[in-house]
Amino acid sequence: MLLCTAGAVCAQDLKDISHWKINLSKTGPKAGEEVEVVFSAEIDQNWKLYSSDFKGDIGPLPTEFVFNPGNNYELVGNIEPVNPLKAVDPTWDKAYTYFVDKAEFRQKIRLTKANAKVTGTIKGLLCSNVDGLCVPFKEAFEVH
Repeated sequence: MLLCTAGAVCAQDLKDISHWKINLSKTGPKAGEEVEVVFSAEIDQNWKLYSSDFKGDIGPLPTEFVFNPGNNYELVGNIEPVNPLKAVDPTWDKAYTYFVDKAEFRQKIRLTKANAKVTGTIKGLLCSNVDGLCVPFKEAFEVH
C-alpha cells in the first residue's frame, strides 16, 4: 500500500495520471459572443476521475473548476460534465458520477473584450480501480 505523506513526492510520482487540454469552442471570438471553455482530460488506464455534478458529502470529492475573476469575460451558467458514468457509493448509498479513459467538461462564457484570457484552477481526485489509491490534484489553466 502506498501512503502519501510527503505531498511533493507523491504528486511528482503520480502527476501524470491525467493529461488536460483546455480550448475555446470557437477560434477568434469577438466581444459580446458566447463561447465554451472545453476542458478535456485523458485518464490513465485503471484510474477514474470524479465528475463535478454531485455533492462532495459522500467521500469522493467532485472535480472543481475555479475561474479567476477578470474583466474580459463572464461565466454563463455552471460547468457541465459531458456524459459521465454513474455509480452508487455502497457505504453512503448515494450516487456519484465519474469518468474513465477520457473526460470532458464545458463552461459557457460571454466575452466582454476580444482576445480575452481565461485563467483558473482545476482541483479534483483521481482514484485507482486496482488498489483504491486516491490522489488529489490541483492544476492551473489558461486559455485565450
